[in-house]
Amino acid sequence: MYSSKKALWTVAGVSLAAALAMVFIGFDRQGFVVNIDDPYKYGEIARGFLQNGFDKVTRRAAMLYPHLLWFVYWAGGTNFTVQLIQVAMHVASCVLVFVIGTRLYNVRTALLGGLATALHPMLLRYVADLHTETLLVFGTMVLVWCAIRFYDRPTVANGILLGAVGMIATLIKGVALPIVLAYVAFIVLREVRRNGVALPILVSALAVVVTMAVVVAPWTYRNYRVSGRFVLLTPGTADSFLRGYIFTRMEFATFKRSPYVDAETESNNWFKKIAADAGTTWEQDEIVDEANNKAVMKRMIREQPLDTARKFVVGLFTFWYEMTTLFNSMIPAGLAVVCWILTLIGWKRSHAEGRPAWLLLLPIVITNVLVAALIPLGRYSVPILPCLVLLAAFGVDTLLDRQRRVEAL
Repeated sequence: MYSSKKALWTVAGVSLAAALAMVFIGFDRQGFVVNIDDPYKYGEIARGFLQNGFDKVTRRAAMLYPHLLWFVYWAGGTNFTVQLIQVAMHVASCVLVFVIGTRLYNVRTALLGGLATALHPMLLRYVADLHTETLLVFGTMVLVWCAIRFYDRPTVANGILLGAVGMIATLIKGVALPIVLAYVAFIVLREVRRNGVALPILVSALAVVVTMAVVVAPWTYRNYRVSGRFVLLTPGTADSFLRGYIFTRMEFATFKRSPYVDAETESNNWFKKIAADAGTTWEQDEIVDEANNKAVMKRMIREQPLDTARKFVVGLFTFWYEMTTLFNSMIPAGLAVVCWILTLIGWKRSHAEGRPAWLLLLPIVITNVLVAALIPLGRYSVPILPCLVLLAAFGVDTLLDRQRRVEAL
């Protein structure tokens, strides 16, 4: 009924048209979010690399995204060039959703998932300005695709591919690291249950870990040369953890006060006090800030366990919706609820048919749990939205099958 080739081109065409429309028309004219080109100064960091070399180790300067911008600027490109690259990433992510959908489900599910991903407002929102989310979505979907290849054939070659892609995704944002490790653990346990402990699967798993270490080694060495300290990826974990205490308070989770104004201001004032108490100045050296914040983080966990538990539980929900305003937040919240309902509809059928839907569910759960422990804002759910959308698409496919069977009676 559905031509796989035609469906794939449909997904690619719709995603390209939607992304280009956002770049050329939609983003500048919309008023839902701030439409400035570089809200987090990634472009400024990249231009600093051009002038001064890779001389910074901050939580943003040590991420992969500003290095991509550095390369674009070094090659003579502009922010418009970056936008076009992000358009291509959006299209590639949608195509990967289709490819994964055909592997795990069927062409109709893949088509529905690909189109929903192509038109999802949370995904399109980040295509037109300098945010890391579009790169992170693409990296996450390549990671999931590589994990499925490793699941199908856990060879050393596929392990090396998973390890390399997994560490590159981790350099985009550290949340990818536990996803890779969980994939490897689950797949190894599956093979052990089926075939017993065997040397090939253990060697393949080792290939993943070794490859990740090899890929990250130059990055970590660069961090050490610049800072004089061992920084595996980026600083900032304690910063995010402490901000989570404030952003998950009820007045911010329910938008009685503005998360991105009042909560941000309160967080920054807290960090200034932490630095002053430690005899330093906040934001002079983020590695020093991280050490100061880590000491407070440990004390908060030890002395305020109930508040820490509250932060985590509330964060499991704010992860799906907390944006800049109540109105902006209701859009991702509503879409997430619909997707989860449809996911539950398709889950029983998926299990009955022996489809490994857990390959899509695993990155969703790990990201949700990990971010809930840090600073659970709605935009951090963006990288796993294509996985959730594809699970929901199978729910729609299940409903359509039920309707067809009813009509056939």
